[in-house]
Amino acid sequence: MNSFLEFEEDKKTIKSINLDNFSIEDLEEYIDGLKLEVKKAEEEIKQRIKTKGEAQKFFK
Repeated sequence: MNSFLEFEEDKKTIKSINLDNFSIEDLEEYIDGLKLEVKKAEEEIKQRIKTKGEAQKFFK
């Protein structure tokens, strides 16, 4: 997936991607990569919620 992405390092963002020239196979690969990134983000959210809950127990 990284072959499709362009990063703006100073802003820590991903540039908009023009999908016009992608083949069907490229689009499918791109979607699969995005799904993996969503899953990673969801796992990170779960971990942070768990950590926050543990910290709140400690300070009660």
